[in-house]
Amino acid sequence: MSDEWDKAEAAVRSLAATRKVEDMMASDLRAWASKQGLMTRTQWPKIKRELYKQFDVDYDALREREQSERAESLAAAAAAAPVVSLSSAGDERGSFAVVGDADTSEVAWYGSFHKDDRVFRPGDQDSADEASAGKAVFLASKVREHLNTDAVRLRLRVSSERINGVKLADLAAKKQVILDLDVVPTGNLAEQWCLEPGFGEWRAIRLTDLVVTP
Repeated sequence: MSDEWDKAEAAVRSLAATRKVEDMMASDLRAWASKQGLMTRTQWPKIKRELYKQFDVDYDALREREQSERAESLAAAAAAAPVVSLSSAGDERGSFAVVGDADTSEVAWYGSFHKDDRVFRPGDQDSADEASAGKAVFLASKVREHLNTDAVRLRLRVSSERINGVKLADLAAKKQVILDLDVVPTGNLAEQWCLEPGFGEWRAIRLTDLVVTP
């Protein structure tokens, strides 16, 4: 553990040699720490503490302010935001699907989770549902980029009530996506696509087909 404290102290001092730490945002600090391989369960808390010890920088306070500002910005854009309608589902055996309203391959993204997926754990249904919902957020963010708009609203239908809606909404907000999560235990079209052989790529989709209102 002492080695990690030494590493944290040195890393923060090294950062200060190239950047003015007091002026950095929480997202800047996360990006730096990630690039340096410091975002581990035991190392990151020590990095945050060294930021406070050396430069009186309270990372958690910065993050809360950043989240609040992001929420205010999204709220301002919500009224005029295009609406994207999707359903998502995952299977514990390793497949996922994200689909739009129409029952055609033109609006389906499906296949197998990457072996290095950060959320999905083989044999765990809850993680499959979480990971597929995250993919729906990602797809909505691609629609937003395609439309070149400040934000989009995502109406997302899922089958599992165990999905962490707060965590998912925060992930969405970081991508300028306003999440409306709807738990529908039956009739989720995405569940059928999880059983389809092969895969369908999101890049083959006409993204505007996923928008239900202008």
